[in-house]
Amino acid sequence: MFCTPVLTEEITKIIQKFPTNKAPGKVNINAKLLKVISKQVTTPLTYIINLSFASGKIPTELKIAKVIPIYKFRDRKLPENYRPISLLSIFEKIMKKLMYSRLSNFLEKKQCTIQIQIWL
Repeated sequence: MFCTPVLTEEITKIIQKFPTNKAPGKVNINAKLLKVISKQVTTPLTYIINLSFASGKIPTELKIAKVIPIYKFRDRKLPENYRPISLLSIFEKIMKKLMYSRLSNFLEKKQCTIQIQIWL
């Protein structure tokens, strides 16, 4: 599958849509900060994502999540009473959104999906 190149405008739109009340991932950059610095990071981020899509390789830093245990119920001393949640890097979230749009467009053009398959 060929991925169409990412445009800086696409990344800017994604950044602007992020809710600002979410916890940051491993790199500790949240949406609020990213919105402030978006003009400075969109061009290098566009380059990195296009390189990743062209090579088929994801940068190692984007594969690492911050895992937080969330208490479920009963005794707080027992590990089984917690569930893990993974806080992804905001840059990984951007890359996922871009790939999802390209993949869903590809599948729709090739008529490889039925309506129930697209649930994201």
